[in-house]
Amino acid sequence: MNVQSSLIGEAAVASKDKRTTIFQAALELIAEHGFHGAPMSLVAQRAGVSAGIIYHYFASKEELIHELYRHVEADFSRALLIGSPQSLPLAKAFTQVWLNAYRFYRTHPQAARFLEQYKHSPYHQVTALPDELLTNGDFAFIAQLFAADPADRPIKDFPFDVIYELTLGVAARVAYHDAANQQALDDQLLEQIAAACWQAIAR
Repeated sequence: MNVQSSLIGEAAVASKDKRTTIFQAALELIAEHGFHGAPMSLVAQRAGVSAGIIYHYFASKEELIHELYRHVEADFSRALLIGSPQSLPLAKAFTQVWLNAYRFYRTHPQAARFLEQYKHSPYHQVTALPDELLTNGDFAFIAQLFAADPADRPIKDFPFDVIYELTLGVAARVAYHDAANQQALDDQLLEQIAAACWQAIAR
């Protein structure tokens, strides 16, 4: 590798690291104080950079929030695939995904709070299955739940946001409750809750 290529590579790494630092600062502030309590000036202060640096990477606070959502949602989506649920029968796959969501919410409380705030804010309106689930082959087993023809769906014909609240929304609430009470439900009870969520949406 020549000197110029090395410098370009180092600059790319530095840029990625700075974006990650800004993301983390914004995530912490939004989790602690909400969207209105996280102005760009405080994000810059928390990240240890100038406001000008932030605006070099993000044109506006809105763009930063949307990019942060995509960043956190990507981590969440990867976490949902732990244990290869896509290789399991549908009901068991759902249980595994639900348990993965619960564990993500327990171990990443700031990310969990951010996702919940984002999903219930003017920044985000859930109207359909997210595009990333439809285009990612690993999530084909989830996409089939929302087949184009309602008659072919293995779940009830509810709006997507209702499906979310009856499933991963429950995982989030249980995780928050456990975290607040510094306790963890045993695996058997968690699997029973996941099964009840499946029964709530399955035909």
